[in-house]
Amino acid sequence: MKKVIQALALLQMMLAPLTAAEPARCGSCAGIVANLDETPSATLPVLVRADRPALPALTQYLSRLSPEQRASATVVINVTLPSGGDPLLQIEEEARQIVAWAAGAGPFDAMGVRVEGGSPALQAFAIKRLSVLTQGLRLASRIVAGPYSSEQLSLLYESGANSYFDELLVEDGSFDEVAKWITEKDPLRKLSLVTSPTGSNIYYDAALGFRRGAWRVFLSAPLSSEASLVALNREFAGDITFDPGAGIELLDRTGTKRREEVLSFVRGSDLRRIVIPPGDPAASNIVTLPGEQYKNVRRVTGSTAATVADTGRKGGRFLIGFPPSADPFLLTIDRDERIDQTTTKDSLEVVTSAGISVEEIIRNHQSYRAFQDSIQPHYVAMNRTKLRFGVGDGGEAVEATIAGDYFASPSGPADWVWQDFFINGVRWKYGRIPELPLIQPEKVTQLPLDLQLTNDYRYVLAGDSAVRGFECYEVRFEPPAVAPEGLPLYRGTIWIEKKSWARIRVNMVQLNLSGEILSNEERIDFSPFETAGWRPLAPSDVAGRNPQSVLWLPSSVSAQQVLSTAGRSTVVLRSTELSEFNINPANWEERRLTANRSSARMVRETDRGLRYLERTPEGERIVQENFDTSRVFLLSGFHHDSGLEFPVVPLGGLDYFNFNLFNKGIQANLFFAGVIVNATASKPGVWGTRATVSGDFSGLAIPFANSMYREGREIEGETIKALPLRTTVRVGLPLFDFAKIDLALDVSHLSYQRAMETAPSFVVPQDTFILAPSLEGRYDRWGYSLQSFFKHGIRTRWAPWGIESEYDPSQKRYSQFGASLGKSFYLPRFQRLGLEMNYLSGSNLDRLSKYELGFFGAQRIRGVQSGSVRAERALLGHISYGFVFSQQFRLELFYDHGLITDRSSGYQSEPFQGVGLGGQTIGPWGTLLRTDFGKTIGRNAQDGFVANLVLLKLF
Repeated sequence: MKKVIQALALLQMMLAPLTAAEPARCGSCAGIVANLDETPSATLPVLVRADRPALPALTQYLSRLSPEQRASATVVINVTLPSGGDPLLQIEEEARQIVAWAAGAGPFDAMGVRVEGGSPALQAFAIKRLSVLTQGLRLASRIVAGPYSSEQLSLLYESGANSYFDELLVEDGSFDEVAKWITEKDPLRKLSLVTSPTGSNIYYDAALGFRRGAWRVFLSAPLSSEASLVALNREFAGDITFDPGAGIELLDRTGTKRREEVLSFVRGSDLRRIVIPPGDPAASNIVTLPGEQYKNVRRVTGSTAATVADTGRKGGRFLIGFPPSADPFLLTIDRDERIDQTTTKDSLEVVTSAGISVEEIIRNHQSYRAFQDSIQPHYVAMNRTKLRFGVGDGGEAVEATIAGDYFASPSGPADWVWQDFFINGVRWKYGRIPELPLIQPEKVTQLPLDLQLTNDYRYVLAGDSAVRGFECYEVRFEPPAVAPEGLPLYRGTIWIEKKSWARIRVNMVQLNLSGEILSNEERIDFSPFETAGWRPLAPSDVAGRNPQSVLWLPSSVSAQQVLSTAGRSTVVLRSTELSEFNINPANWEERRLTANRSSARMVRETDRGLRYLERTPEGERIVQENFDTSRVFLLSGFHHDSGLEFPVVPLGGLDYFNFNLFNKGIQANLFFAGVIVNATASKPGVWGTRATVSGDFSGLAIPFANSMYREGREIEGETIKALPLRTTVRVGLPLFDFAKIDLALDVSHLSYQRAMETAPSFVVPQDTFILAPSLEGRYDRWGYSLQSFFKHGIRTRWAPWGIESEYDPSQKRYSQFGASLGKSFYLPRFQRLGLEMNYLSGSNLDRLSKYELGFFGAQRIRGVQSGSVRAERALLGHISYGFVFSQQFRLELFYDHGLITDRSSGYQSEPFQGVGLGGQTIGPWGTLLRTDFGKTIGRNAQDGFVANLVLLKLF
């Protein structure tokens, strides 16, 4: 018996750390089921149940209780949903009304809600909603659910509600069934029993509930029993454990053994024993305990705790006699165990720690979110948004920066004011900021960590990590396998701060995208502010504060989107920084009204995404649902290239772009400049898939020269002219989240002509069609761009031409393949460092199918004149650096280095180098002026230079 008692005490010590945070004042407590017509005078657990319409009567009852009594109450509200309508919205409204009521009537020890006749899914949603609202506002220490049958519990757990309640309320008739189910499925769940007394000793009824596994027993007992229950709870304070092997017997006065069970409990701290017999109002009885090491027997009732003198020892057992009693009582017995000096004393220290589950983390976070939503302020912050568009293979980019006030309000939509606009760091000074297309992914309505009727996300605790100086739980999430196909959802990671349970970073990849958005990844960072003075806080300031004295607001958003534009992938890096927060300013409405009446561009966050705000004659702003999807650009300038027949070529033309042609979602682009035409049309999301189908056409009205160089010298007699026409059909398909493959068929017609300097003996190639299927792959992630391609060309006509010894009939078919890797690094004050590498190669390449490295070639080395350098294989590297001075002019420096292999030219990894200087400024009437100058350097430097000046005007 001694070993059993010691084992029970040790078990209690091991469990103590797991229950140390429990706010209850007794290990196992007994209370009463409230009668709203009676007011208790003592402070003890009380179960209050009422229908939602009866809240006024419940308010009157609770108003008669002291704050300590209300803090010991468990309040369960029954809700009946009206027929018709959206049950989710009805539950939301009922939960908010209950919480609003509890804010004035509480706080309570525990709260619960039960939807009468509701499905398990609705029951689960009601529990979740009440849980996060109640605990977020600290209106209750715990959430209670029930009563439910084991079958109902099974369905409730499937809906994910089990992590949102702490305690399960169970009626007497179904307690054993539910307790068995809980022991198998959720053994740490607390059970509270609702029962009625069956005998004169209500202590015995309460103790029976403790023995059956309840940590709290609510008795439907008269109010006169409250003093007795207070005394019971006082004796059960601390680490009390039921002792199933106590060996205690109950005898009548004649010494005859009775059949009734005597219940025995042991306190772990001092091994004091609590003995509770069933009670007998008509006869005296005797309790006998095995062993004789007992002393200080007391008889405890609701009013007294008297020493029992009627004790003795006989036959190795300890005997206690007690008279008939109609009042509740129990016996407490101390141990009288003398120390054996010859026994060696062992010391055993047990240390245990309880880990936290991801469900608990999510519940605590949602509770904190509910609190934060209740104090959400209105504020003004300075917004600076940068949009960086990848150009080419990844080493170059165009950056548009928008800056202005951001107005946020908890009671309405947020507005963005576009007060300043920069293109590549150069300030827009002339006229109103242009209306840029607002291309956005489909709105995700079911966000991670939000409460929904169903579990739309699966969460996994990845571990602990430090983010920006905050200790966090790292929680990963993704849609479950049963998520509806095509539903816009996210996959990603959320970092939740350990002390406040606030999210401080969210990284999300949007799934199931449609339309022109091929991929969308976002990272949102939140920053802390004190709620008293609204000043920003450092991580060290947050650590020692009450979580409810800290408000977290979004301060930084970084995103990458890959768009399908004109059949090609365009990478857009977006960063938004909010600073200079002015929280709850007195002049917030006045400042917003001033912005509305200004001429600045404004956009608003709506349920359908960002929308422009149109200014009315009265100075108000209304949402502009439809806007012009087309743009027209005027292009003029000149191009200088010493390698052209005419070194200076004037440029002039129009470019028309429409990303919703005929309102059919067709993206179209047409460039016309007299002798040059280029047209593209593409349709994203065809056939109900994410595929994009596009077609390109390009042509020249005048031929261009194709010259031949050997050992770096031009062979004029081998110069020919070529007049190209090209049509391409392309099908692009996104892969995974950041990759895309394109299958294309290129059909070209090349017409060849003699130039003035072509030698009479030189045979000009025959006109031919070229059929060239190709496969391209691309991967883009946070500014890195990796591309590869393979193209196989087939000429329809391929007769001997040029120098007969150089003609190869097998070159009727040829292949081109290669890869590139690029990355842009964005530095403060609009600086940008661009890096890019290219590898080009092929098989069966001839003079007409090799890679050209001029301004209009497959790749570029600055300063290389058109048609002067061709390659069968090339390894190229590009470095660029750009900066802005005075916000008026942007200067860019370029360096290109290539290792060129071409047998006919005599090159074997021959180095070619070029440097370049580029500039940009914005002129009157909103014109954009760009210059580009390139010059070769090194041992293969060429005479002359290549320059380009373009004036672009947006209408």
